[in-house]
Amino acid sequence: MEIQENENVSTVKPEISRFAFAMFDVLGFSRWVQSESLKTILDSYHQLIERAVIEPSKKTSLSAVQTPEGMLFAVGGPPSYAYFSDTILLWCPLIPAAVSDFVERCSDMMCEALAMNIPLRGAITLGEAVLDRKANYFIGRPIVEASNLEKGQNWIGLTLGESAIWSPFLVQLHGTSIIEYSPPMKEKFQKYASPIVVDWPRRWRDNHGDCPSTKLRELNINPDYSSYWENTIRFAEYSLKKHDWHKRPEEIPPEAILRLVTRVEAKF
Repeated sequence: MEIQENENVSTVKPEISRFAFAMFDVLGFSRWVQSESLKTILDSYHQLIERAVIEPSKKTSLSAVQTPEGMLFAVGGPPSYAYFSDTILLWCPLIPAAVSDFVERCSDMMCEALAMNIPLRGAITLGEAVLDRKANYFIGRPIVEASNLEKGQNWIGLTLGESAIWSPFLVQLHGTSIIEYSPPMKEKFQKYASPIVVDWPRRWRDNHGDCPSTKLRELNINPDYSSYWENTIRFAEYSLKKHDWHKRPEEIPPEAILRLVTRVEAKF
């Protein structure tokens, strides 16, 4: 019997590279699947990716890249993505020109999902991995770290993992993108969290003109997740209180991690 090879299956060994990686989980996914058609869910995923990843990347923009010698400007590209079941993945090469725009796209993901009544919690990690959507390879420590951090959070939020508290990475991020805040965590998962989170409520305010707490209160209708919503409302109001925190150095505690990041450390 002659065995026919599947021409669509790649036999090329994928390469190991360094990535910035984000994993998002849809809260209440089981209930969503039970209450909506598969087509509705698929259309929602497609629309979310279009709004948060594809459309912003069509607008040519320059990203400020910090170097030990000074600031440069570079044109960024869209992050790669994949989604399956209740999980959405985004990633980009771990290079200075890509990471600032990547974190902004992750923030857009949180905001656009909330606008569509899809609550997400997520994690951003860094490191060596194999991320190949065509060959269906997803292997590496950043994935494991993000999984542990994502599922341990008790809110709608996006937290940086310990691997992402790396000065050359942090120095590329604008003060409007991140903020120092202790994310609410399940006790046994606290070791995976850092005190740096993505300030997506700031992104929401910039795009919608108001604090997302109003929207969050509207969606707080499921008693099973009430604490998640309440924790998120507290964070949204904290973000509003600390608006433009990076422009007020006198208010930043001396021990704050983000105070200690300098341009000298900008070399990857």
